[in-house]
Amino acid sequence: MAQLLLFMVYFNVQVWGNSYTLADLEVLTAEEGHDEFFKHALDIRPSERQEAWKNMVSKMGDLYSRKVLQKAELNKTDFHKIEQLYSWPTLKLDDVFRLRRQEIGLRYLKSCLKSENPCWNELKAFWEKDKTDADTAYKLADLTLGLPDSPISTWTLLDVALKSPLSEFYCKKEFVMDALWGKIEIDYVRLGPEGDLMKKIDQTIHPDCIPVLVGEARKRLYHPPKVFDRELSFQILKSQSKADQAVTDFFYTVYLLDTPSQGELFNYSWNRVKELGGKMNRRETVLKKLKSLDPLPDAILSTLDQTKKRVVLGHFKTYFPEYLDHYTDQCVKFYGGKGSFPSGNPTLHCQEFMNSELAPLIIDDFKIKKYQEVRKI
Repeated sequence: MAQLLLFMVYFNVQVWGNSYTLADLEVLTAEEGHDEFFKHALDIRPSERQEAWKNMVSKMGDLYSRKVLQKAELNKTDFHKIEQLYSWPTLKLDDVFRLRRQEIGLRYLKSCLKSENPCWNELKAFWEKDKTDADTAYKLADLTLGLPDSPISTWTLLDVALKSPLSEFYCKKEFVMDALWGKIEIDYVRLGPEGDLMKKIDQTIHPDCIPVLVGEARKRLYHPPKVFDRELSFQILKSQSKADQAVTDFFYTVYLLDTPSQGELFNYSWNRVKELGGKMNRRETVLKKLKSLDPLPDAILSTLDQTKKRVVLGHFKTYFPEYLDHYTDQCVKFYGGKGSFPSGNPTLHCQEFMNSELAPLIIDDFKIKKYQEVRKI
């Protein structure tokens, strides 16, 4: 027992006898000797790391990070040193050091990701050390965009950014909105038209991002990059109570003119167009919007399902003949060389339709003869 006590006393003398004291650290702080300071700052017993010690650590962290940022090029040693220091609780809670750590890390990663051996391990470690900072998440997403070997998906990063109060700023960035749109599209497909899309959106983004998303949905409703975007746009607007009567009339009308699938949306569209048959003012509002589209919606004309094509076109002939009149007028004008069509043919499937056996059942013989005349020229 006596030997054990002697050994413990000897051990403590050896360990702490060679350790730096607070007084030593104060001297190093005054001399701005950050390398030696950080090498021995943890010599101070945990119970003695009070306010004075914390203030010195913050001051030296500020000094060292400023010196690193002043360098024209950041090296791997600097990056790893800053990352090691960021694991210290005092510096992790220091807002200034946290911001500098972010700037240093992003500068270093931007450079090393362009090298022959991209620093994917450093990137992953940098992110995993602090997954809560929205700005870091956004900047890493931007930095790694289009890099297929990234160990972190774009959405993993944006998921953090878009849940923050800064999301309104991030949502306005094109690549962010594209990623968000893709995420909501996946959710909508899984949920179906009758699913609770509003709840899913609320779980995905901060409320400040919703007005930006609604604005994007309005834009894509009328000018969708791909056909399905129109349906998704309508469902987003509907989920946020932004699909008024005019928007709903427009969507269901266009849905029936595209390549509608049997189901709830087809039934809603069918009934909506029938309802518009008795509402001239609403039809005029929809027609005005339809006329602004280029090309005009006509995918139904290209479907191989002849029964569906005949039934849908017959429905429009009965309840919304004004659109068929406008469509065929534009077709005749285009092929007759009249009018201005800067984007080319606005009636992509008109020729196929005009030459079909179905045309005489849907439109007047006069229109067909006019088309035939201009095609002979």
